[in-house]
Amino acid sequence: MNTNKTKVTIVTVTYNAQEYLEQTIKSIIEQDYPNIEYIIIDGASTDKTVDIIKKYEKYITYWISEPDTGIYDAMNKGINVATGEWINFMNAGDSFCENNTILNVIKSLKNDTDLISGDIYYIENDEKTYHKQQLINYPMQNMFCYHQTLFTKTSIMKQIKFSTEFRIAGDYDFVLKCYIKNYKFQYLNFAIANFISGGLAESQNIIARIEDIFIQSKYTQDSSDIFNSYSFTRLNSYNKTNNSLFTRLLNNLYLQCQEYDLDKKKFVLYGYGNIGEIIYNKYENNITHIIDQNHENIIHDKLYGTNLLSSLNFEYILISVLGKEKEIKKYLIKTFNIPESKILTFKI
Repeated sequence: MNTNKTKVTIVTVTYNAQEYLEQTIKSIIEQDYPNIEYIIIDGASTDKTVDIIKKYEKYITYWISEPDTGIYDAMNKGINVATGEWINFMNAGDSFCENNTILNVIKSLKNDTDLISGDIYYIENDEKTYHKQQLINYPMQNMFCYHQTLFTKTSIMKQIKFSTEFRIAGDYDFVLKCYIKNYKFQYLNFAIANFISGGLAESQNIIARIEDIFIQSKYTQDSSDIFNSYSFTRLNSYNKTNNSLFTRLLNNLYLQCQEYDLDKKKFVLYGYGNIGEIIYNKYENNITHIIDQNHENIIHDKLYGTNLLSSLNFEYILISVLGKEKEIKKYLIKTFNIPESKILTFKI
């Protein structure tokens, strides 16, 4: 492969990233690879992020600062304007390990490769630890490659893109789609990126696991496999009484329940999983019915299947299935003509 002719697009997505952005920019513009298209998509930052972008503007092929609906909306904007043959997302805070990293990646490409990735250095409190990529043998377990190290044919990304229904696990959804479509993955046995701890997947670990499980439920042929997945095991291990992540999540949910004045309303609860049960225990007297598609396997005197919604009159319906709110909301509106104003969801 003629590396001088193969254009590589690097996209950096930012929002209020003044603390980390400059080191990311430097790691890209200091690459010795001769044919880089560099794109920065900023989500209308209110700190000095844009000033830093302007400082290095002559090295940046394209940049924009405008509101977006989340990280995957911003990443899709980068995909839309990308013109390179290969594309990588090196977001603010992360960086390439060496100045010749991109060159080494492109030189290593095999003719039939569609996606290529490698290892990382995980950085926490100034300590660097070498982490190897997981094997692709078990794609339904959880994310099997580090997105900072992933180089994908841009033509594939323009076709599939990231699903904006996810806040954290959209990259897992993307690579799993590529795996199912039989695109060719290649693994490189060297570190490509420095990955700084404290990202969304770590700070909102419970939501990340919920999204992982939802993604697996869409693509698995045997739904029982989900119960053996890493994501389900991790989620199931959280102790509701002393786990700080779970406590913060519950506090967030309870605050939103107070904002909805649920203690003054009669409403239908959609979903009777772990979160639904917690909501029911707190608002038992206010919940007239519980709707769950798995109602036949659960014993509860207020529990019914979705068909009952056609005959119910209610003021509100609260969706307690975290990670699937948008899908369920569309389903309720389309199937049962429930006004959007009657559907309550949690923002997490």
